[in-house]
Amino acid sequence: MYLVFARKYRPHTFDDVVGQEHVARTLKNAVRQGRVAHAYLFCGSRGVGKTSMARILAGALNCKDGPTEQPCGECDHCRRIATGNDLDVMEIDGASNRGIDEVRELRQNAKISPSHSRYKVYYIDEVHMLTSQAFNALLKTLEEPPEHVKFVFSTTDPQQLPDTVKSRCQRFDFRRISEAEIIKYLQKICEKEGLKPEAGALQAIARAARGGMRDALGTLDQVAAFSDSGLKLDHVLTVLGAARTHTLTDLVNSLAGSKTGDALKLVHEVLFSGIDLLDFIDQLSEYLRDVLVVKYSKGEDELLAGAIAGRDTLESQSELFTSEQLLYMLQILRETRQRARRDTTGKLALELAIIKLSRLDELLQISQVLAADSQERSADDKSGAQTRNYGQKGGHEPTTRKNRPEKGGNGNSRIKTMMQRLQKRSEGKNIKPTGRNKGSESNEDPPEGIKPEKFRQIRNVAENSGVVREAAKDKPLLDAFIRADEKLDLQPVSLRRRTKKTKKNNQDNS
Repeated sequence: MYLVFARKYRPHTFDDVVGQEHVARTLKNAVRQGRVAHAYLFCGSRGVGKTSMARILAGALNCKDGPTEQPCGECDHCRRIATGNDLDVMEIDGASNRGIDEVRELRQNAKISPSHSRYKVYYIDEVHMLTSQAFNALLKTLEEPPEHVKFVFSTTDPQQLPDTVKSRCQRFDFRRISEAEIIKYLQKICEKEGLKPEAGALQAIARAARGGMRDALGTLDQVAAFSDSGLKLDHVLTVLGAARTHTLTDLVNSLAGSKTGDALKLVHEVLFSGIDLLDFIDQLSEYLRDVLVVKYSKGEDELLAGAIAGRDTLESQSELFTSEQLLYMLQILRETRQRARRDTTGKLALELAIIKLSRLDELLQISQVLAADSQERSADDKSGAQTRNYGQKGGHEPTTRKNRPEKGGNGNSRIKTMMQRLQKRSEGKNIKPTGRNKGSESNEDPPEGIKPEKFRQIRNVAENSGVVREAAKDKPLLDAFIRADEKLDLQPVSLRRRTKKTKKNNQDNS
């Protein structure tokens, strides 16, 4: 009977498990030193070796030469454990045996001595699927099991486990396997199977596996059945439902050249070729990630182990974008993916994103906007000085209702207004000192009977210190002014001497 690669090349010793050296070393030492715990918890994503490690541990405990850190793999115990047919090593599916009745049965069977082995090993896969009642029924047995019983739990979602369970187990976190390790392992299998992979084929498989060795072996097996003459990259991409390398390269070049029409056409062809929209967004994001990494990797090929495109192509395209542009593009694609998952018109969301990405040359950096805003402020200051000189030689017409700029203005004006509002908000109710009372009067002592903060508040809006001292003589008027200034937010209100000319103008206006 034919065995798929994932079962045929399942690890049989601790050293065979790829990418989990920290777990393998701890368990080997525990077996050799006689420090095997009564309960273990294996946490990690799918296909990283949790079940294989549990079987190897059971074999190490029950091997005819054991307990040993190197099970022989030839005795009856090892063979039955490897195939999952040993009566004393029970593999339980937590999703279908999740109730309290199943746990009660387990507790009763755990009291019985093993039939032909040293230990009874209970391996519960996806243990987080058990009900809270089942966990509660298992706690006492889990904490103090019989001497001949060992528990091994595995889960892809440890956050759902009760703390009472986790505290009774030794926890091991299985990490995702790197793309370089997956490629190396796939090459060994290709040598044993007589397969000749084309350049980039194994890299594409490793990238699609996303850290899971079982997924990588499954894809390799499927491509081997699909291809009649070696493992070709096009065959791998066809099996995976992924876009061709040249398509992604042409799309990135179109975005760099602001060729929106060509970019939209490529996206249309990809989606109507049967490639899933979300998968294509992920592929484009990973491609742009490689372009960004090339800018900083400096020959470190491990960071580009699973890259589909060649390093030369990525380096040439990295010169077409700045780092800020690539970060912006990745951010837009991540947001587009989230929107496409919720929206039935995902294609529209992707097309809008492509249009944005093809217009990168129209974006301005914040430094450029601030520089333009600073120039505009300088021009406004000069214009204001000329307006104040109206009536003199060379003066300009003052601003009136007719020639006042329209409300809102251009983009720089809106940025200027926003910055001014932020500045006022940060300053609170403090009045910014004006130019006529800065400098020599900043350290002047307040008059007698006037609080320093009130004195500073009046001084900031007064014509000079003389006006302040004159106003200080009329304390009721002074207090009324300060209260009105604070409550009604009338800053800046100017305090100055009333001249005859001012009185006449006020009478004419009235």
